[in-house]
Amino acid sequence: MSVARFHSTIVMILFAAVGFGFEAASQGTASPTFTEVVDNLDLTKKTSLYVEQYWLESKGKEVAWSGEVKSVKGGRGKAELLVANKSRSTYKGFNLVLVTHDIETASKLEIGQPIRFTGSLYKYKGRKGNPIILYLNEVEFR
Repeated sequence: MSVARFHSTIVMILFAAVGFGFEAASQGTASPTFTEVVDNLDLTKKTSLYVEQYWLESKGKEVAWSGEVKSVKGGRGKAELLVANKSRSTYKGFNLVLVTHDIETASKLEIGQPIRFTGSLYKYKGRKGNPIILYLNEVEFR
């Protein structure tokens, strides 16, 4: 095998490896479901150590969920929505707090309206025996 052909073969192998790595990275892992996240943060089902570790792995993940609008407030270039996903218990009628900069879309939403959205997990509240409230930022409507 000539040196040129050897280098050509190495380059093709590298391109194949890079292409494979890129494809695998771009596919990523599936977005966790709302019920999966809530159940993994529930202190009546999981230990506090488990919940802590689960949150460290989940914080910042992008999710794609749905729910029903309960309230919309705006100010300072963003809107905050209280949303209920009725697959799990709610606190005062909601279990999701969404923060978005899409004020135009948020201003057109009505109480009781079903919505679909994407956003990043950034905070949660929950104590043993109480409903979990999840906070999402960078929310976009679908």
